[in-house]
Amino acid sequence: MTQQEIIEKLRFTFSEVEKNGYFFTADTFFKRPRPEKWSAAENVQHLFLSAKPLVGLFGKPDFIKQQWGESNRPSTSYDKVVNVYLEKIGNLGTAVPACVPDGLCSTQTEQLANLHAIHSKFIERASNLSEEVLDNNQIPHPLIGLLTVREFLYFTHYHTQRHNDTITRLLRN
Repeated sequence: MTQQEIIEKLRFTFSEVEKNGYFFTADTFFKRPRPEKWSAAENVQHLFLSAKPLVGLFGKPDFIKQQWGESNRPSTSYDKVVNVYLEKIGNLGTAVPACVPDGLCSTQTEQLANLHAIHSKFIERASNLSEEVLDNNQIPHPLIGLLTVREFLYFTHYHTQRHNDTITRLLRN
């Protein structure tokens, strides 16, 4: 997938999450469907926490290269990244501690505005990376291991879509 193709997919999926978040009432946005399942608000906060460090890294491609070196292999496909991720987490899913929502949510409007802001910055920074950086620089994923920047974009798209599917199911209930 080219940089432009993945950026367009990310832009669409990001906007879907943000749009769906506004379909909830303030009460249902923060309500957990079951004690062990996240609310829409917690899914939104998780996506924010997941994107934030990448926005910082995407603004410093030289730091990425210096910190984790160049990849010694070509980028794999979108499907391969998804399959490796699913093998690591199983179908139940688990979040690393830094990306677990803390329950200290602001208002629904503020939380969705924050998500929109981080998504906009994510798209801006990812769009400014060269194809060479996408395929040569690598970043560690806490569950999968080292991914090229392109693979991390693939992962981010799939991860966001997965949480959007959860949010959509919450809307229907």
